[in-house]
Amino acid sequence: MQDSNTIHYGVLSYPSKNGYFNLGDYIQSLAAMQYLPRIDSYIPRDKLNSKIEEKTIVIMNGWFTHNPENWPPNDNILPLFVSFHLNSHVAEVLLSKKQNVEYLKKYSPIGCRDINTVNFLKEKGIDAYYSSCLTTTLDFKYKSKKRTEDIYIVDVLYKNDYKSLYRRSPVRIIPHILKGKFSRRNERDKIIKDLIPQSLLEKATYLTNSYRSKDYTSEERFTLAEEMVKKFATAKLIITSRIHCALPCLAFGTPVIFVAGGDLNHPNEMSRLKGIIEHMNILSTDNIDLDPSIAKSLTVLNSENIDWNNITNPSSYKSFSDELKVKCISFISE
Repeated sequence: MQDSNTIHYGVLSYPSKNGYFNLGDYIQSLAAMQYLPRIDSYIPRDKLNSKIEEKTIVIMNGWFTHNPENWPPNDNILPLFVSFHLNSHVAEVLLSKKQNVEYLKKYSPIGCRDINTVNFLKEKGIDAYYSSCLTTTLDFKYKSKKRTEDIYIVDVLYKNDYKSLYRRSPVRIIPHILKGKFSRRNERDKIIKDLIPQSLLEKATYLTNSYRSKDYTSEERFTLAEEMVKKFATAKLIITSRIHCALPCLAFGTPVIFVAGGDLNHPNEMSRLKGIIEHMNILSTDNIDLDPSIAKSLTVLNSENIDWNNITNPSSYKSFSDELKVKCISFISE
């Protein structure tokens, strides 16, 4: 066994986007942190080729990357690739570089969060397999026997939350007027009221994964993520359109409904959701465009017939979650 004092342990950190950060990124890193004996450094996900002095173990899970030109990662990173995701436009750029393909081959097999990433890698001759998402293992550290009466609604149909977008970025108003989107600014509120009973809307606490970057240090962002995860672990019900709110709930046995629809059903969004939404209860505002093999395995609920007090999560995630735990524990011990 490797002496843990002779090597460093790092966890991925993330850049801001338009002055905000996504707490879901930090929840993904929190899942990786469960398996590390300590954290010696934060490794910027989008600057993996930056200078790193020490040999540093990093679990490379999550969404990669806003800066594919910064690949391959520094040689001092000792990576475990599980729950790895490449968006379609990023994959085209990153995998066009022979050096990156050879790097991924070196550390294969690559565990992928979604089916499309598996296919992108295999097309380049890289050994890859579907691993599911590491956030489904958050019960490794954060499982709770407590169950409260708390109901949380988290960023439902956030892709269509134009009113919040305009508050943050008023310059988007004019382009949206020209595209005809501005007139849809109140649609989201109406759809939510049609999908979710008024009694639940009134009882619920509303949370978000989007926070202003200037308000939180890196350490505070991880603390915020941990507080959020602990809420999920004890809640009565979660209703969300954020995958990194829904997937941890599977680990905790917390009843959860993933609301799809609107801009979230765009093909680019579906490219990252294939291999994820099959493990969740889906409530969709419109048809989900997936190939038949995946569509057959979806648990799609009808809002008119839901028994909101007796939501049972699918269990298909469990075998993947168990395998991820074994893989991460083995990697760190070796």
